[in-house]
Formats: sequence, structure tokens, C-alpha cells
Amino acid sequence: MSKRPYEDRERGQAHKKQRQDDQHSYSHDSIVRPQHRDTGDNARPSANQAHPHDDALSRLPPPTAALAAVPSYTPFTVSAPLPPLPDVLDGALSTAPFRHKSSASNYNRSSNPNDVTYEKLEFLGDAYLELLASRLLYARFPNLLAGQQSQLRELLVKNETLAEYARAYGFDRRVQVGDMERMMQDSKDRGNKGFNKVLGDVFEAYVAAVVLSDHEEGFAVAEKWMTGLWAPKLLEAAEKERYFTPSLSSSLQHSSTTTSGAGNMLKTYNPTAKAELQKRLLSGPGAKLQYEPYQKSVELKGDQLGQNRHFIGVYLTGYGYEKKLLGKGEGKNKVEAGNWAATEAMHGEAKGLVDECEEKLKVARDERRLEREAKEAKGEAKVEGKAEGKNEPTW
Repeated sequence: MSKRPYEDRERGQAHKKQRQDDQHSYSHDSIVRPQHRDTGDNARPSANQAHPHDDALSRLPPPTAALAAVPSYTPFTVSAPLPPLPDVLDGALSTAPFRHKSSASNYNRSSNPNDVTYEKLEFLGDAYLELLASRLLYARFPNLLAGQQSQLRELLVKNETLAEYARAYGFDRRVQVGDMERMMQDSKDRGNKGFNKVLGDVFEAYVAAVVLSDHEEGFAVAEKWMTGLWAPKLLEAAEKERYFTPSLSSSLQHSSTTTSGAGNMLKTYNPTAKAELQKRLLSGPGAKLQYEPYQKSVELKGDQLGQNRHFIGVYLTGYGYEKKLLGKGEGKNKVEAGNWAATEAMHGEAKGLVDECEEKLKVARDERRLEREAKEAKGEAKVEGKAEGKNEPTW
């Protein structure tokens, strides 16, 4: 009698047990972290591996703006690779962020209007995330222009970013949708990117559930969680776009490197750089600064689709020079690129030339001042002489 049927059955049971062992159990009160089994050359790095969350959070610029107080909450320590997933304390809300109303067996669009699903929660969660990101940028990057703050906020709250976090916490395995294929097709038809839109909504819903489930500390919990989660992405963007300011540049420098003062200034965005360069050089006779593109602007792609990169150079005419290139700069607009060009002129390779021209200007100013004082002194002497003549008695 052949033992093959039993061998097949044993093999099937072994495979079934292996599948069960490989599955992860997710509950609302557990902390979910991504598991990377591959440790070889093909291992997939964790999100934002260049800036681990705990390290990035410690290197963000400290808050400089006072914000409205929120309920106190004991600070948590950010663990690698992700901050702990906050609990949803309200049992009624614990599964709502992952449940689409179509998952109900008696699904009807007009029934059970009071049922809480991620569709309702994400409406509130979207607003919370906008507020949390705005508070984070306002407090830690107060010297950025409003447009720059808006661009950074969009990076933090867009669907691609939230879907990335949702997958990292295993939310993609917890979503309950009655007809997933139909939902993904509907999402594509509306111009969204399929399941990323669903996961983005689920993440927003979870944030709302965290806040709603604890009326006293929920907002503070969510804010500390998202600050730690956003820190690597925000720090990477700030370094890439050189979103530094004189008062914050030192706290954003790599702790493993030491840079000179000039190096810091070259990495520091100064919104008044053009005005400062003009003040230093343009009081001389015939002196002129010109800001012109040194190459055509380009449209960016990927995460920065729809944005442009401008390339501006600053040129000096005067002091014996004819359209001498002082510096180059890149930016999202011509003003930003021009400020970077002026910064490079004052702190880059042309720094000596700018200092020399400024010294010439000071000498010329001193000479004009002395001439003016001498003329004024002669004028006063003449006036005094005339006055003395008028007062002399006539005999």
C-alpha cells in the first residue's frame, strides 16, 4: 500500500503550519513593525534609512515659536525603525479605521448612517494631519517663506507618504473592503493611484481614531507620534532644498562632520542675501549687479512633479570689471535662486573679490566724507568771517 497520500497530506499540513507561522497577528493594542527577513545584498532598506527616526528627531531644529498648549503627555522614546503605533483606546473605534462600509454583509449606501468607517474618519484625520504638519513647520522652521512651508507640508501629508507609513505599520493587511477590485478600479477612474489612495485614507482615519479615542490626551499623543514619524522625511527634504536659516543652521548640520563658518553660510538660506550684496557693492559710481539665468529652467518630476528649478547667476559691472560672474544659485523660483546666487557671491569663491570691492567703496566713502567735512569747515569759516566783519565798528 502506497504511503504517498499520507506523505502528501503531511506535506500539506506542514505547508499550512508554515503559512500560519509566517502570518502576523495585528490587534489594535499591539505595536506593528515591518519585518525584513532578507539580510543579504537584496535586502530592502527600511523607509528613510538614511535618517533613522530617533536620530532625525534629535537633529530637527528646536521649536522657536510658541504654540497653543495641548494637554500634557509623557514624551516617548522613538524606537527604530518606526515610532510605536499609538493605541486606539475606544473599542468602538479600534477597527473603524480599517473598515469600509461595503464590507458589511447587508451593504447599502443609504443604511446605517451612524456606522463609523474609515470613509468618515479620514475626513477628520485629513484635517488633523494638515494641522499637525502646519504646527510642526511653524514651530521648527519659522523663517521659511509661506510657499516653502506649504511645499514641505504637502510632502508630509500627500497620499504617497501616508500610504508608505500605512504599509510600514501593516495597515494594508488589515483593510476590510467588500469588493477590493471594484474599489481600486473606482479609485483609478477618479484619477487616483489605486490602492495608495485607500491606504492614505486608512492612515488618516487611524490618526482621527487616536485623537477621538482620548479626549484629554489624544491630540498630544498623535502630535508626538507624527513628529517622530515625519522627522526623517522632513530632515531629508530640508537638507536637499537647503532650508536652513542663520539661527537654525547649526542644529541641522550633520553631527559627524564639522564645517567652517563659510561652509555653514553657503548652506544657509538667506532671504535678504540680494539686498545685503546690493548694500555692500552698489553705492559705487557706475556699479551694477545683474541677475540672469545661466541655463534654462527645468520642470521637476517624481515627488516634485509640477514644480520648476530655476538657475540664476549674479554678475558685477563696475570696480574695473565688466559683467563679472560672482555666484550661481538654484531655486524653486527666480527670487530664491537669486538669493542663493548672492549668498555664493558673499561666501563662495568670489568672496575675496566682493570684500575687495567693498573695501574700495569704504575708502571712496571716507574720501567723500572728508571732502564734504572740509568744504563745510571752509564754508563755516567764511560765514564767521563775514559775521565778524559786519560787527566791526566804523570810525
